[in-house]
Amino acid sequence: MARLTQSDIESFLGQPRIAHFVTLRPEGTPHVAPVWFLWDRGRALVMADAGAVKVRNIRGNPAVSLSIATPERPLSYVVLEGRADISSENMAQVIERMCVLYDGPDRGAEFAKELLGEERMVLLEITVDRVMAWRDDND
Repeated sequence: MARLTQSDIESFLGQPRIAHFVTLRPEGTPHVAPVWFLWDRGRALVMADAGAVKVRNIRGNPAVSLSIATPERPLSYVVLEGRADISSENMAQVIERMCVLYDGPDRGAEFAKELLGEERMVLLEITVDRVMAWRDDND
């Protein structure tokens, strides 16, 4: 395995990939959830229902990790560790950008409207403290 360069990391995180988002339950056991994320100027943004387990966990302990990997060769992965803040700042714009990235312009815009219409969404802003990134150098 070889380390990814900063440029490789930025490119990798700009792609619509599913991340495994890890929070800690009150008793200290991990809770893992697949999520969409948006990489924005050195921080990761995740949308969530305000009542979701991950949101409740963050209220008690803001330490989080995101693990993002390619499903195909050459294998690459990035793990982000940091702390999450619950926010609603610029939520409509962020959710629309995220939905368009993952679902395309037509379906993404429609899905963003659906989510925002429910008025239950929050943003999880992850301030990244540590990045680990590798790629398979055998291919």
